[in-house]
Amino acid sequence: MRPLWALLGQRLGWADPRPRLRRITSMLLLLGLLSPGAARAQAAPGFDCEALYESGDYTAAIQCLQTLESQGNHNGHLLYNLGNAWLREGNTGQAVLAYRRALLFLPRDGDLRANLKTARERARDDLEPADVRGPLARTLLAPYDSLSSSELLLLGAAAWALCFLLLTIRRLRQAEGLGAVAAGLALIAVLGLAGHFVRSYQQEARPIVVVLAEEVTLRSGRDLRSVELARLHAGAELKALEQGSDWIQVLLSSGQRGWLPASELGLVRPITQAEQR
Repeated sequence: MRPLWALLGQRLGWADPRPRLRRITSMLLLLGLLSPGAARAQAAPGFDCEALYESGDYTAAIQCLQTLESQGNHNGHLLYNLGNAWLREGNTGQAVLAYRRALLFLPRDGDLRANLKTARERARDDLEPADVRGPLARTLLAPYDSLSSSELLLLGAAAWALCFLLLTIRRLRQAEGLGAVAAGLALIAVLGLAGHFVRSYQQEARPIVVVLAEEVTLRSGRDLRSVELARLHAGAELKALEQGSDWIQVLLSSGQRGWLPASELGLVRPITQAEQR
């Protein structure tokens, strides 16, 4: 279980950063950068998810973490802890789903990737994740893959702001040498913003889905009378091609397509406002 204060301590070298965390939270609340609901959820009695996890009550820890997320606490560390609890509970599908969702926020976290690898090794199906890249694409797109959607947006916005600032300085001071720098920043801005919107589209229109049921039948059509194509098991990672209320068309890493009941799958995307309610 990875508590927030421990993560801050690891990053900043504090022996016990909890007092500092309380002061930081207070300042963020005053500045309006942290929602009051998130602060209430962290401070509310009965939400000591870490204690539940450490005591071995993984079912209660899962319920605690899910409650915190449903109240608007969206972050990769919470989902990482949720994945750990599901893994301890022996639920491979839910563990893979939680870790994959955590990667949306923490794409460079080594511990997260190591635990996801452990969960994948427990899956019964010998299938690569549907979004795995080839060696060349993995090398070329490494900078893109190392950033979360929000980081791509921030990078693009910051680069645009710096670009316009340099262009303004160049115009006022006739500094011709700043033109090339501004052009480079404009390129970074375009790539960052484009990457953000592409990532957001993929998560919404063609997300990765994880099989949650112990076993589910892949069918040729969206009804139980369709031809059975394969049997899939908890933890299999597929790409959604078409989403319906009852059935989802998926693509396997092998290239095979088929339909699965939506109720047996979990979508790898941030929780929506409707799901919070």
